[in-house]
Parts: sequence; C-alpha cells; structure tokens
Amino acid sequence: MKTKYGSVAELIVEELLQQAICSATVLLVTIANKYKDDKVKNITIINLKDTFISLATAGYIQQAPFAELKEGSEVPTLVPVATIVPELDARTLMQAMTSGTDINDTVYWKVNYDRFHQDFRDDIMIKAVTRRIDENAGELMRQLLQQMYLSSSAWDAESAPAAAADLKDAARRQAADKPLLHQYIDQYLKVLEENGAGFVRRRGDATGGQYVVRLKHAATQLLEAVLDHAVTERLGSEAARIFRVIRSKKYIEEENIQKHAMLANKECKELTYKLVEEHFISVQPMRKAASMGGLAKAVYLYHVNIHEAAHVSAELCHRALHNAVRRGAAERRAAARLLDKQRRVRTIVHGMRLRGEPQQNIDDVEETLTPPEIALLQEVEKKLKQLSAAELELDKTLFIINWYLMYPR
Repeated sequence: MKTKYGSVAELIVEELLQQAICSATVLLVTIANKYKDDKVKNITIINLKDTFISLATAGYIQQAPFAELKEGSEVPTLVPVATIVPELDARTLMQAMTSGTDINDTVYWKVNYDRFHQDFRDDIMIKAVTRRIDENAGELMRQLLQQMYLSSSAWDAESAPAAAADLKDAARRQAADKPLLHQYIDQYLKVLEENGAGFVRRRGDATGGQYVVRLKHAATQLLEAVLDHAVTERLGSEAARIFRVIRSKKYIEEENIQKHAMLANKECKELTYKLVEEHFISVQPMRKAASMGGLAKAVYLYHVNIHEAAHVSAELCHRALHNAVRRGAAERRAAARLLDKQRRVRTIVHGMRLRGEPQQNIDDVEETLTPPEIALLQEVEKKLKQLSAAELELDKTLFIINWYLMYPR
C-alpha cells in the first residue's frame, strides 16, 4: 500500500486490519485523532477521505457482509453486499473529530484479501519473467495481465485472448520509459511465448496475433520450482536431479533412473527410496505381458504425483513456520528484560528530542544501555530479522502451493 498509494493508505489498511471491520467515518476519525500531533506524517482528514475513496475504487477494501436473521433460524447468516464507493463529507468528519460525538455510520468495511492476492500473484509472475528474460519482458507481462483483467476473471485457468494491437498501443504510451520494448515488441512477444516458461501462449493470428495468459500453467511451473528447491534443501542436489529426471520422464523404471541421472547405482537407489519415503515421488506397479509359457513379470514405475507432492511441501512449510514462530517467541522471552529496557530508553529519548533538550542529556540517557547489553541486543535483533525473513519466504511458498491447489486436478 505504501508503495502504490503512499503512507496514508498504509495507515488506513493497517488500522482496518487491526479493527477487522469498521465504518468509514470511525476509521478515518480514529486515524486522524491518533496522528493529529504528528508533524512528520502531516495527516489531514481530507487526505484520509480521498485515499479511502481511492482504495475502495481500486478494490483493496470492500463493504463487509451484514448479518441477516432468517425466519425459523436462531443463527444469523452473513449476506455479501456489492461495494459502493462512499460519498464522505469532509465537514461531517471534521465535526466528529473535534466534538467526539457518536457517529451514525452503519456501513462497515473490511480488507479485500483477494485483491491483495491478485497483486502478489502478478508480482511473482512478473519477477519470474524478468529473471528469465529481462525487464522489458517483465513489463510486457505486466501489460498482458492488465489486459487480462479487462476481459477475464482474475483467477481463470486461462485468460481471454488479448490482441497484439492493444499491447502495441500500451507499449507506445510507455515508449519514453521503455524504448526497446516499443521498438522490438513483436520480438519480445515471440520470446515470451517460446522462453517464458509457458506463461503466455499465442492463439490465432487475428488483429496481428492474440495471446492468452495461462495462470494454471504458471502456477504449475512455479510449484515445480518450489518442489525442486524443497528436495534440494531436504535431500541434496543429487536427489533433486533424480526428482527432475522422474518428473520429466512421467513414468520411468528403476534401472533407467540411474542411466539418466548419471549417478552410482547404490547412491541412486538410496536417494530414490528416500524420495519415496518422503512422498515426493510415487510408485505405480504394472505387469508386463507374459512371454510364451512364462509368468507375467511385475514392473514398478516411478512417477511424480505433483498434487500429492504439493501437499507434502505445504505440510513441511507449516511445520517450519510453526518452528520459526516458536523460536522467535523464545528469543523474545529470553531477552525480555533487555528489550523492555531498550524500549523505555528509546521512548525517553524520543520525548527529550521533541522537547528540544540538550544533546548531552540525551547521551546520558542512551548510555544507560551498557556496551555488553547493546551487543546482546544486536545479536537478538539479527536473529529475529532472520526468523522474520524466513517466515515471509515460507508464506510466499505457501501462497504458490495454495494457488496451484485452487485449480481442479
């Protein structure tokens, strides 16, 4: 929110996340009162009102469903309502802010998580194309996704076709920022189709060519990359090589795995059995047709059940996330006294700076934290940052897995 709409939008979404649901008037007045003395942020009720309307128009916040008690039932049901962009009166908001009177606003709002998920998904796809090709291809992927929203549902397995002429018009409007994309857009479309991991496919030659965004295929490709990484981290690079061989061959016999993976027979068997044990690969028994007078021979084919492997990876992510959260809580408990002392010192120093007290007095307060305590606090903060970064990466991985599992098998 801060990147797209600024710090005011960040405050609105943050407050709404804490409140869960809230009326627009109460939300804006609460934020305005909270930051009315903050000269750095310079929050005004007019800015809050305009930003709230922008967020509602863009779909990042939406009207909350209302409870309806049906006849013969004691439990109310939540009825979703269509979001209507509100017409907020600045005078009413100012009056509510200054007088503190009760606010009569019965329309409640909440964060639209699905809209954020769309942005997260688009960002993952654009970054993947940028890493694979270059920034111009990533910008072309962004334009394709914007065209998709005009004619398709946000989570369709495959979007409606987008005309190449529309993409050229969009590139022409951005010619000043992306001159190479405007100049070589036909070549970029061809490269994106052939080397863009299958995210985009050409369908038909009408209006200079039509292109579709394959969201389900993109989710599958990203999930395969996640699984490769999970196998590498858990069992090593040789096991990941075996996993990729089995996935590429669809079904493969045990003796052929060693030939294609180019590993020693004993090591290859051990790693294959470990992959089966961890449920990354599956075994399909089959019977060969019997020769003249002979018995039928059983053959075991190894294959990757990507749906089952996705569930295995999701379980691993949940365990790791649980461990990271528990470890972070343990670190905070162990250093609770020091962290509390650091908070008190920072609060006192902040108040002294606001009052304009001499620097010598501020230095005296800051020196109440001894060098050993500062070193220990730096170590704790470093560990907490690492754990926080791990939680975010795990959450991103879970997002890709859930995106894939959203589509039917």
